Amino acid sequence: MLDYLKKYYRDPLYRNSIAMMLNSVFAALFGLLFWIVAARTMSSKDIGLATAAISAAGVIVAFSRLGLDQGLVRYLPELKEKRGFYSTIVILTLALSLIIAGIFLIGINIFSPALSFIREGWFLPVFLAYIVITSIFSMQNMALIAIRRADLALIQNLLLGARILLLIFLTSLGVFGIFSAFGAAFLLTSIFGTLILQKNGLSITGSFDIASIRKTLKFSMGNYLAGIFLMAPLTIIPIMIVNTIGAEEGAYFYVAYSVAALLFMIPNAVSTSLFVEGSHSLPLKENVLKSIKMILMLLVPALIFIFLFGNKLLLLFSREYSVQAYEMLQLLSISSIFSAVISIFISIKKIQQEVRIINYLNFALSVLIIGFGYIALFKYGLVGLGYAWLGANAVVCAMIIGVMGKSFTIKK
Repeated sequence: MLDYLKKYYRDPLYRNSIAMMLNSVFAALFGLLFWIVAARTMSSKDIGLATAAISAAGVIVAFSRLGLDQGLVRYLPELKEKRGFYSTIVILTLALSLIIAGIFLIGINIFSPALSFIREGWFLPVFLAYIVITSIFSMQNMALIAIRRADLALIQNLLLGARILLLIFLTSLGVFGIFSAFGAAFLLTSIFGTLILQKNGLSITGSFDIASIRKTLKFSMGNYLAGIFLMAPLTIIPIMIVNTIGAEEGAYFYVAYSVAALLFMIPNAVSTSLFVEGSHSLPLKENVLKSIKMILMLLVPALIFIFLFGNKLLLLFSREYSVQAYEMLQLLSISSIFSAVISIFISIKKIQQEVRIINYLNFALSVLIIGFGYIALFKYGLVGLGYAWLGANAVVCAMIIGVMGKSFTIKK
């Protein structure tokens, strides 16, 4: 048994997949604990508004990346001068995130009137600081994955658990307290990430490696659109819910998704590890088969567990969440099966640098979830959004298997 485990640990695909899954597990567990504390000390309305504000910041940071986070993973292993490349990416994305944040704040009454409180008092500087910190953090995390040190990315994410302790002292501040706890925890992890990356030869300097950025731009910009489409549902939906059916419903969705994230982390971690291994020019077909095996081995038992005990798990938040969020949790959990197929296929196409097909798929998925979800919210409430989410993933999965699968081959 010990030799069997050592064999898995020695394999970079399995080792990094496990590290990234542990990363996601702890992130999900800390997230659950955080929202349990929030749910037991604050109103569902405050939680709904806070998750919408966090999602708004997430949209801004996602738009600022220009796909360079994926370019970092794909091309950093090939470059001799890594420091200048990393530094240029961090500075570019940070500057753009502040510009986009300014545009959002100026037009907030148009984009999301329910979040107009962000411009008031101390919330404004804290919101801007949060964007700066999370922008840096996201690139640090991808850099650690790119150099095949997902174990260090795991330690960095463990430090995010500090937000739970911080929230205990900030609950009286409501929405501002939730946001401040998140921001302070990200600051702590960013400091740790800076120190770790410096030891691995990566730091922010005054030099710019424009030549390397130009080399990666086509790939990065293609993945930029793909990343925006992929993130759009999760970042836009909480805001959409708050602006249509209420902040309380937004809280129910966010809690259900936080639990379902325990399932989504499995295909996400394994497919990301597949992308990293492919970027290091390792055998693709062999790693794809190992990735599928690993996903099935972990996802099926996890899905069964959620269906058997999901409602009891939601009781940790309160009986209100167990009643209101359980059906949404079930629908999101089923969608993880289709999400696994999509994730593996997209990683293959990233390695093969065929970003156009990635954009088509992610665009279709995003439009289907948001479009049908918006209509379903009005007609059937939160559960309608759940069916729209599940249906969209099933349709895109069918596109991959039924249409593209006929001529799809994995190049070695």
